[in-house]
Amino acid sequence: MASHCRAIAAITALAVAMLPAALARGQGDHGGELAPTAPRVIVLSWDGVRHDYPDWAEFPGLARLQRDGVRASLLSVYPSNTFPAHVSLATGTYPDVHGIVDNFFLEDGKRYPVGDPDWIHAEPVWIAAERQGVKAATYFWVGSEGDWRGQGVSHRVAPFARHPEQHKARRILEWFDLPADQRPRLIMSYWAGADDAGHRAGPTAAAIVPQLLDQDAALQTLIDGLDARCAWPYTTLLLVSDHGFTAVEGVIDVVDALRAAGVPARAYGGGLAQVFLKDRRQIDDAERVLGGIDGISVHRPDALPPHWRLAWPGRHGDLLVATAPPNVLTADYAAMRGGHGYLPEHPDMLAAFFAMGRGVGALPEAAELRQIDLAATIAALLDIEPPAQSEGVPMPWLRLDGQ
Repeated sequence: MASHCRAIAAITALAVAMLPAALARGQGDHGGELAPTAPRVIVLSWDGVRHDYPDWAEFPGLARLQRDGVRASLLSVYPSNTFPAHVSLATGTYPDVHGIVDNFFLEDGKRYPVGDPDWIHAEPVWIAAERQGVKAATYFWVGSEGDWRGQGVSHRVAPFARHPEQHKARRILEWFDLPADQRPRLIMSYWAGADDAGHRAGPTAAAIVPQLLDQDAALQTLIDGLDARCAWPYTTLLLVSDHGFTAVEGVIDVVDALRAAGVPARAYGGGLAQVFLKDRRQIDDAERVLGGIDGISVHRPDALPPHWRLAWPGRHGDLLVATAPPNVLTADYAAMRGGHGYLPEHPDMLAAFFAMGRGVGALPEAAELRQIDLAATIAALLDIEPPAQSEGVPMPWLRLDGQ
């Protein structure tokens, strides 16, 4: 296999060198002649995988990525929750631009339909790719379950369901084998990661390892398939996570505190809570009551800390309340042993990141990468412009021809 792949790699290198001229002749994705060597990018998101989880056991798939590629910590956006983070990964910008300010929020009294692309106000990278003639495929990435502003992708698995990761790995390889005029060059897929075990059992529980072993087995299926196809000279595999995990205990119940003071309200969230008052005329009273509680900070939505990058008029509660671990702010989170959603600078909120394949060079020591840089990195690997609202830059490990 190794000698076979070396021969293929030599042919591939020659074809890649000829690729710009071929593209100028209208070949590549659409003409077919050199499509097998056109750069491809696979992005896997493993939900809730903290930066240190890969050290907890022997995970052969992750070990291969680290050995033959790079590994780093990944800085989330705020709040460090699944939906804001995934949309930032895809758009290259923050919630105050893309509009997905939390897992749960309201606009004009209407609840955010989880994952609905109509609520996203920044271009996702799969749309940027399709707009520029690069076919894309999505398998359960947040915001990919429908068209975005009338633009879809060439391949899509939706709506969200609990599909086994082995099924996802096999589907990715099937997409790899499609005819040139159908084959996606960008594939993005959400995997379960360790999120369920982290919430249920806690961030240091033994249950984390078997859940990750299941993910790793599917990752090995994908890696083995790429090995068999000698795909690495033109393929980059990126594995990211949306947030880390930390232990939670001690509920600071903001709803009970307000109710005891005669201010009826409801609230949603753990590390960051959206507080909705029954009567907005009581906002001064509510702010005074909550401001007297140790361990939290209280903010009006028109005066959020600028570094949060979270302001979006009409999509926040009457007040936003923030806390730090191990506290949570609503009774809904009392039964959980682990949580997230805290400021991304907290060490336990750092997510995992791996990269392997084409364009993956050395990483500066102790480098900490940002979620908002993923979209620009994907675009650079595919030689396209990043999404329209992207603020990120290509990650420092990226080494393409001529660099």
